[in-house]
Amino acid sequence: MTGGAGLRPTFIIGGAPRSGTTLLCHLLDQHPDVFMMKPYVPEPKVLVTPATGGVAEFERRYADGLAEAGGAVARGEKTSYYLENEHVPQRIADTVPDARLVFIVREPVRRAYSNYLWSRKNGIETLPFEDAVALEGRRENPLGPAREYARPFDYLRRGRYATFAERYFDRFGHDAVRFFLYEDLERRPAALLRELQEFVGVTAIPLDTAGPGRVNSTAGIGPALDAGLEAALRERMAPEVSRFAELTGLDVSPWGYAHG
Repeated sequence: MTGGAGLRPTFIIGGAPRSGTTLLCHLLDQHPDVFMMKPYVPEPKVLVTPATGGVAEFERRYADGLAEAGGAVARGEKTSYYLENEHVPQRIADTVPDARLVFIVREPVRRAYSNYLWSRKNGIETLPFEDAVALEGRRENPLGPAREYARPFDYLRRGRYATFAERYFDRFGHDAVRFFLYEDLERRPAALLRELQEFVGVTAIPLDTAGPGRVNSTAGIGPALDAGLEAALRERMAPEVSRFAELTGLDVSPWGYAHG
């Protein structure tokens, strides 16, 4: 039996991918009352990797990952894929029903392009961005069935934040689920981190936001996103952005959508 037998996360950080989830782990882990499962990269992926043992296996994975948590008031897991995965809400309900759920998201077109550059950096993507977006949903996952959850070619589809938010709010209610903006982490980090710390159940203290700098950056990997294509894709995503703002009550004005 491990030292973490019976331990479960008290909060979970989800995606969207390329939206600052790893940075949040680095920042929260400074807090003396917070323990984050390691490693951050690759992510623990407790609830998305195949588990023939069902809930019992998920529980064992958490116990192993939290074995060094000691008396930490708040214990967290971060897996960015949880936001988009349709099976995860039920698995959370079955395994850690009382966990607080944190999701950080980024303007969907910029996030999609960052995701695309990351896929290119890792040798997964070879098509131009415009062609890759046009083929979404019609390309075979290059990672195979065992890593189906990764969906490296789901660029804009991962930006359906309203659809994902509705799924979590319907299952857990608004009190247990909180959304944050990546852009707010950049422009007002102290306020966001104070709200986040309070939400996960610890006393808010100043955290060193200068420490890790940019994490998993795609800066310098490829050309800037074409302005005309960006405008067209933003128009395509505008209804989802508007609905996301209504569902969450978030001020999405940093994203610059006319009706956001």
